[in-house]
Amino acid sequence: MPAKKTSTKKTAIAQKTAEEKIVIEQDKVETFEDAFDRVVKQAIAEPVSLQLIPREEEQVEMEAIAKPVLTQQLMLAAPKHLAPKKEHPARPLPQAREQYDLNQVVVSGVIGSVWGKNNDVFARMALSLRGRLVENDDNFASHITLRFADGMIAGMPISIQPGDVLKIRGYLVHREYHETLRKFLDEANAMNFLDYVDPADLQAWRALTLERRNGLVNALSMSLMDGNGNLIEHFGDPIQEKCSNRAQVEGIVARVWEYRHAEGIDLFARIAIYDEHTPVDSKHTGNFGRARRMAHYITIRFSNGKTSSGATLRLQEKMRIRVVGELRDKAQLVTLRDELLKTGSSAVAAMMQRVTDAGQLSEIKNQQESLHVLASAVVVYSSKG
Repeated sequence: MPAKKTSTKKTAIAQKTAEEKIVIEQDKVETFEDAFDRVVKQAIAEPVSLQLIPREEEQVEMEAIAKPVLTQQLMLAAPKHLAPKKEHPARPLPQAREQYDLNQVVVSGVIGSVWGKNNDVFARMALSLRGRLVENDDNFASHITLRFADGMIAGMPISIQPGDVLKIRGYLVHREYHETLRKFLDEANAMNFLDYVDPADLQAWRALTLERRNGLVNALSMSLMDGNGNLIEHFGDPIQEKCSNRAQVEGIVARVWEYRHAEGIDLFARIAIYDEHTPVDSKHTGNFGRARRMAHYITIRFSNGKTSSGATLRLQEKMRIRVVGELRDKAQLVTLRDELLKTGSSAVAAMMQRVTDAGQLSEIKNQQESLHVLASAVVVYSSKG
């Protein structure tokens, strides 16, 4: 039986209809990528909780990728609230460590006199210039003043009397005080001077005081010994130094001068020492956050203006020097005229002109002693040191 022929035209129409149907079906299906983009955009634009339900075979991939990306975008879109800044207290400025000048003294000798003033105890000690512990010849002795603050050492009351043999460790200070004219005249054996002053000035002469300045040793440790140097009692920290007269000081040169004598010319320097015992100046502030201190002023003598090695010294103000030597006292005669002129008072100068016997002003003399360090070694620091 002959095969049945199929119409070419019908076949073409059916094929075209099927293709259009496929195209229509494809237009109705939304791809995964389009759906994902649409949901993300909608979630950002509208704060509504949406859930994308993918096809079953894509469920795992959506949970692993889509949700974190969506969460990150939503977190970025949300406003951020910054925590308030905490206020921290201002840091204190660093303070430079305070450094102190060297000021150490060790002396041994015999106590000559003892007295008290302002609750302190003072003593006069004779130091041998021949290295002896007990010096019987006053021509070979220097005399220094000792101060025991509140009559104690290291919080313990001391016991001393004239004739005691002591070894002292301490530090040097300068002492400024006023001496009455009456005391000056008494020591000069010239009390009859007041008979020659103008009677109208008599009360002013009697009230007049003269400025005095001298050095002394503030005691920190004390050993009471017998004449042979055997220890009887000790107060304060142990004294390690074996020398019987040794001073070590360091400071800034405040003044330089010369003193001529029969054997040559001695060089003198007055140095300002800022050691740990210097009092704090409460009225002024120091540098670099440190306290400002009031210096001790000590006199240094260089025999013939040279060092122990024979080198000539060239000192200037504001130089820093370090000195090792011995304590000495320098006795000198001062006239009443010189002491009165040191007051710098115009009223005193007018009173001097009314004295009937003006020659006595230069004839009345008194011996005064000045404590100083006789240098045996000196270090002159450079300005950059």
